[in-house]
Amino acid sequence: MSTAALITLGCKVNQYDTQAMQELLLRNGYTIVAENDPVDVYIINTCTVTNVADQKARQVIRRAIRKNPDANVLVTGCYAESDRQAIEQIPGVSLVFGNREKADLQKYLDLLHESVPENSASSLLQIKPVHHDAIREHANFGASVSEAGKHTRALIKVQDGCSAFCTYCIIPYVRGRMTSRPLPDIVREAKQISANGYKEIVITGVHLGAYGLDIRRQTTIADILESIHPIDGIERIRFSSIEPMNFPDDLVDRMAALPKCMPHFHLPLQAGSDKILRQMRRRYTTERYMRLVEKLRASFSDVGITTDVMVGFPGETDADFEESLRFVEEIGFSQLHVFRYSPRRGTPAADCPDQVPPHVSAQRSKVMIALGKRLGLEFRQSMLGKTADVLVEDSQEGKAQHLAGFTGNYLRVLLDLPDSAINQILPAKLVGIEHEFMTAEVAA
Repeated sequence: MSTAALITLGCKVNQYDTQAMQELLLRNGYTIVAENDPVDVYIINTCTVTNVADQKARQVIRRAIRKNPDANVLVTGCYAESDRQAIEQIPGVSLVFGNREKADLQKYLDLLHESVPENSASSLLQIKPVHHDAIREHANFGASVSEAGKHTRALIKVQDGCSAFCTYCIIPYVRGRMTSRPLPDIVREAKQISANGYKEIVITGVHLGAYGLDIRRQTTIADILESIHPIDGIERIRFSSIEPMNFPDDLVDRMAALPKCMPHFHLPLQAGSDKILRQMRRRYTTERYMRLVEKLRASFSDVGITTDVMVGFPGETDADFEESLRFVEEIGFSQLHVFRYSPRRGTPAADCPDQVPPHVSAQRSKVMIALGKRLGLEFRQSMLGKTADVLVEDSQEGKAQHLAGFTGNYLRVLLDLPDSAINQILPAKLVGIEHEFMTAEVAA
């Protein structure tokens, strides 16, 4: 029996795609094993959002080849789209295929099996790396795949690609233009997820707020929520991330009428300076962003607002950075992901003459991260003594006798419970803070 290991780097969209590829491998008789085990086939799903992501992808690829030099190493994802040639030049890589070609994985697997001599064992360890051109001659690019799920929460990808073209971002070039998935397909998958015992659905995509724009808003993200909300067994629904631009005007009101929708929103800000937002081509202002946050807080009690912030964007002055700091503090996010600007070849921002020196962006990152930690602590402190429903998910490594789960507003909680509590939603009183976690006691 052939073995396969899948390694995922990057966002929840990649996680979804990896799960779909894993399901296909299982249907083809593969046993899924850990990265460090003896492996016949690796599939490495890469990210290219920053230069650091590219570097990490190369490290992971080379590590896999060192561990199992006879394995077929298949590399896909956004880095495979942005710099296929660089990956193909790594000795030991068998095949590179982009995001749009993931649907052709079955054909690639068929070709791998065809490469086994008839008088040999069936192990893929005996296959020499497949020639790239031979694979591509058989490829038929463009289909989509649709199954996913992990732990007690399952992902549903409802759209892919992005047409926003922010000046710093490579994603529209490696994921393609925004495309919306048909609503009946989404509902069908949600019903299957429920049948498989999952209690929470995470709706994911590259640019969720833009869902439906390619079909003239005949269907919106709110229609998705209202369509899957009645499904028995699904008790929680949340977004992975939703951009402030193209945020549908009626989405908040329609979500507030759906009790299964969780009070947590990841709204990427990127900058708290209107000047920098314009240069990023983000298509909203800090005032508009603030109004959206205020509406969310008026509609959902104890709502968690998390975000991404970029520092060191070309042309960002000390005054611009201070303006971002003030705005981030004014919003009072519950969690902050801070990124240093990373030039991506082929994007407009990479050609800007006023690049911020690395030592300056590094210092700004430290300051913004420190602010984010303080705001996160303040949010957790505001929740002390309150009771919140927690979906118990798994044991927390290094935390003896503790299970962990998330509240509706996306606070990570430790609970002293037996494993039999996993996949239950339990009311818990939040009684303490342990680093980035909260500790809780199951309410009577």
